[in-house]
Amino acid sequence: QMKPHGLEMPDKHSLAFVLCIKRINGGLLVQRTIARLSLNKIFNGVFMQVTPQTIKTLRIVEPYVTWGFPNLKSVRELILKRGQAKVKNKIIPLTDNTVIEEHLGKFRVICLKDLIHEIAFPGKNFQVISGFLHPSQL
Repeated sequence: QMKPHGLEMPDKHSLAFVLCIKRINGGLLVQRTIARLSLNKIFNGVFMQVTPQTIKTLRIVEPYVTWGFPNLKSVRELILKRGQAKVKNKIIPLTDNTVIEEHLGKFRVICLKDLIHEIAFPGKNFQVISGFLHPSQL
């Protein structure tokens, strides 16, 4: 039996924030999916574009994660307070726009404001740009 809450495709939301809330003790598919989402620690959160495919992915890991639709204000606050980037296997705080420009400049993202906008309103480069962000630890 399917749970009643919103796992259908939402109308106007195209961004979800997914948060790991439980230690993973599921099967191999669950563990691989959690690893692919970079949610291997409790209270790690990532931004995801909402598509029929990501809804399927979220169903696989549903008992271990919670998720919702953040607005621009929430995205901005989260990135400003907890934003970190993955650069050459190092995790660096997003305090310097030159790092953003260096890695995302080719996508016309040159500062924190651009980065926040690209995450809050997912476009064609969302995968790359969200991949640049390290999972937020809440």
